[in-house]
Amino acid sequence: MDDLPGSGADRAEPTGAAPPSPIPPGTPQPAETPPAPTYRWLWLLSILLIVGGLLTVGGVLGTGATLVPGGPSEPEIDRLRGLLLLSGAVALIGGLLVNAVRSIVVRRRLPERRYRGPSIVVMSLLAAILATGLSLLAGDDLLALAGGDSPSVAGSLLLLTVTQVVLLVISGVFVFLPRALAGARFLPERGALRGVVVALVLAAPAWLAAELVGVLVNLLLYALGMEFEPGVVEAAIDNVHPLVLAVALVVVAPVAEEVFFRGVVYNAWEREYGSRRALAGSALLFALIHGSIFVFVPIALLGLLLARLYQQTRSLPAVIALHAGFNAISLGLGLLVRYDIIQVPVPT
Repeated sequence: MDDLPGSGADRAEPTGAAPPSPIPPGTPQPAETPPAPTYRWLWLLSILLIVGGLLTVGGVLGTGATLVPGGPSEPEIDRLRGLLLLSGAVALIGGLLVNAVRSIVVRRRLPERRYRGPSIVVMSLLAAILATGLSLLAGDDLLALAGGDSPSVAGSLLLLTVTQVVLLVISGVFVFLPRALAGARFLPERGALRGVVVALVLAAPAWLAAELVGVLVNLLLYALGMEFEPGVVEAAIDNVHPLVLAVALVVVAPVAEEVFFRGVVYNAWEREYGSRRALAGSALLFALIHGSIFVFVPIALLGLLLARLYQQTRSLPAVIALHAGFNAISLGLGLLVRYDIIQVPVPT
């Protein structure tokens, strides 16, 4: 702080006081602390790679193979499109990785009470892109699901768990290993088992409420002329082995998604923006990653409940139990419909 008039810095020495001792010639002066590096050039590089990758991928996906007289053949155009798509994806992933690493290096000087990891948006985009790329390894199984056929066990397990596994890996590499959330609580001080039991009890009313809201949203969208198109999960419930479905939807998904959305996203945004924004933001991101307007509202409401439960208990086991119970009810009813044990009316 600058010295203020009358604060003592502008007053004369008291009468009779000894004059200050002169500094001997040649005494080294204390060195000024250099400013902490921000590696702004890395940030600029990441932005260029991300924007360039997005433009390249968007341009390739948005244009079809156009043949002109005397121009390249259709296979050559497809090969060129494939190379452009691959180069754009590599640039995009590289830019996101550079941005994430640079954030860890720069933010590690922040106090431990702050979030010291990469942007949540950057990590979410990276997870979505990597998961999409890895799912192509099971392209034949994806086509089988789309056509109403039964995919292989390995392929269906990959398709149903790839996003969740990628979220876990990204959380570990970019948040937990560099201690970006040092001091965050993931287990309650006491009563962990009681919290799990309470969460399991809440699963049924939470599912009923979400289902009611979902029906109302679907009726509204049907009235607006929009038709529901089954996604990978809906198609999988009709065609994938029940044991694979149970592992993917009742075990892997609740664990991985709660570690990321409540363990990482909620804690990070709570430290940076406060509990209210963390509550709403983590729920909205949770709904967005499920990727369907037909389930957005009920999934967002479920996300709010999960975030509120974590906020009150600081117990990842509790929110995992609630999420697993919710998914188990959905899966159980879906299998009952699949095997014609019960029938559900469909709006027409």
